[in-house]
Amino acid sequence: MSNQRLKQFGEKGVHNKIDWIREADSKLISAKILREVASVKETELKRLCESGKANSQSVFELIQPVESANKSSFLLLGYAIELLLKSGVVSLLINAPKHLLELKVRKYGHKLQNMCTDLNIDLIGTEKELLEVLSSFIVNEARYPVTVSSIQEYSKLKNEIGAQLANNESFNLGVHIYDNVRKILSGIDGTEDNPVFRGRREIDSDGYYVFRVGGTLPPVLIFKYSEKKIKGGKNNVDDMKSLIVNSLDNDIISRILLDSLDLSDIYIASEKSGLVKYQH
Repeated sequence: MSNQRLKQFGEKGVHNKIDWIREADSKLISAKILREVASVKETELKRLCESGKANSQSVFELIQPVESANKSSFLLLGYAIELLLKSGVVSLLINAPKHLLELKVRKYGHKLQNMCTDLNIDLIGTEKELLEVLSSFIVNEARYPVTVSSIQEYSKLKNEIGAQLANNESFNLGVHIYDNVRKILSGIDGTEDNPVFRGRREIDSDGYYVFRVGGTLPPVLIFKYSEKKIKGGKNNVDDMKSLIVNSLDNDIISRILLDSLDLSDIYIASEKSGLVKYQH
């Protein structure tokens, strides 16, 4: 398991925020193209039915691409939002060991709302509901045949899912969520008016704390208890805060960290569990 630190610059692939965003943008572009394909085929189907020349085969040849494009467009939309949110998690963990990012990403799975919560992205009711639907689509409905126990249930569920996938308002809302999240995350690493301050301090030989303050995230603290602190019963948040206060210098970053200490989202790092959010 790698203990290499995640750097703000010079990383590639899963350790690079920009690479996640590029993949997210790519998925969204594909989703929009598929939605346009579905719209074109729907128009062709309407004209065919109005012409009086429709038969079962010609109708099926148009319905199938409409349903396929709608389903795949929602799947890719969900993936796009997921990748975008995970790009924000990369910024959250700068200076922490790389394996913590890898564990955190796997632990999230496709739970979009959990990522929004950790990134303090506020959504209204309909947006939260859609994220729950998209999380489910990514795992089940947009990937696999429906799971049912009877023919009647199959027809009912298939029609319900089909109606959801054909809903253009829901798709457009998903695009709106994507655009809004992308705007929020554009300032996650700081702006001219709201810069980010980051740092890491070692604790004994095998512990550390990582902090970030500023940008569009609340302050964040990550603690890794040293074996010495664990054996001495000092492996708790209050003792760690006291350690930070007593170790700070009289420089600007130390003063910023001190002012944000009680406002921070706190995570406890462990080799087995990865990052666990501390509940105040």
